Amino acid sequence: MGQLARQSLQTSALLALRVATQTAMLILLTRLLPPTIYGNLTAAMALAVVMGLLPSLGSGYVMLSATARKGDAASDIWRYAWPLTLLLGCALLLVYLLCGGLITDRGLLSLNTLWWIGATELLITPFITLLSFTLQASERVPLSQFVQWLPLGLRLLAIAPCFAVDDEDRLATYAILQFATSVVSLVISYHLTRRYVRLHWDPRIATADELKTGASYAAMQLVAANPTELDKAIAVRAVGAHDAGIYAATSRIMGAMVTPVIALLLSAQPRLFRHAHKPDKQGKRLIGLIALLAFGWGIFSSVALAVCSPLLPVILGPTYAATARLLPWVAITAPFLALRLSAGTVLVALGHPRERIAFEIAGVLLLASGMVVLPHFLGVGGLIAAVIMAEAVMAASGWWLVRKHNA
Repeated sequence: MGQLARQSLQTSALLALRVATQTAMLILLTRLLPPTIYGNLTAAMALAVVMGLLPSLGSGYVMLSATARKGDAASDIWRYAWPLTLLLGCALLLVYLLCGGLITDRGLLSLNTLWWIGATELLITPFITLLSFTLQASERVPLSQFVQWLPLGLRLLAIAPCFAVDDEDRLATYAILQFATSVVSLVISYHLTRRYVRLHWDPRIATADELKTGASYAAMQLVAANPTELDKAIAVRAVGAHDAGIYAATSRIMGAMVTPVIALLLSAQPRLFRHAHKPDKQGKRLIGLIALLAFGWGIFSSVALAVCSPLLPVILGPTYAATARLLPWVAITAPFLALRLSAGTVLVALGHPRERIAFEIAGVLLLASGMVVLPHFLGVGGLIAAVIMAEAVMAASGWWLVRKHNA
């Protein structure tokens, strides 16, 4: 457990930096954009982030699984992963441009702005994520998280120049600058990864088994991201752009508090994959420890957010004053979210991604139906109630499945 603890601490430090960066971005964006525009931006970003999980078709998880059996497998997986990511990313960008206009107000979010957002999340970010998986497969988890943080850190720098332009040009300027900083991040990430892993650029066709396995992982990622992002994508149409912006800002704060659980899961993932191939008592104890720590941190996060909620109008600005009222209710989700994420990660590592897909699809359907019905009676509170209900059901279902497979 010593190595896991060290890696968790190192990864936690980097993820703490990620949380600090996300917090700074949230503060700056809420100061830069009014809730109506921020709500539309969040909806467009949520859709792009979810679709951005598909271009690599789960090849990062194929790397993790393959290197658990053969240490140098990442370089060979890369040979089919990069051309697949490029081709699917280009195709999905066209789909995104069509869908993005349906969930946002075209008068507030132009097609040009959608293109820059889509190009960032569907063409650039998937390659950065793939490089991060390559490092993680080589058990360089802290460095893999630095690679994941880098575009976020540079994107933070892209916000400052936007304050110098006219109000109507701020969103488009930010979209262009975040694309530019993501390209810079990709170049840096590639050179960092090359220092530790040989990346072979001669392309090859993926085997049927690789595509089948990768597609299962990709479907799992897509479904797993939906409970976290679907609410923000639907919010504009469900409660209006202004209330959607208030809700999105509140929800982002709650999600950031669960980051230490993600650090633990990332550090434990290689060991969990090895446990799946060679089960032992130590692996079972690790899974129990993950459940305990995830629940404990979720409870702490919920209480801390509720206590600190009165500070939000001071931090985010007076136009976001309503976030102080919403945060104590949104914070109830934290322990369920932590348990759902940890159960899903354990199931995937144990070789059961389809079961993660099954319980999270059920949660997504519950979430979507709740978000359609409940806001008519409760307004923004209906969004929160739908999320709490869905996350609680998924957390319980996920850990029931883990217990079944790890008995």
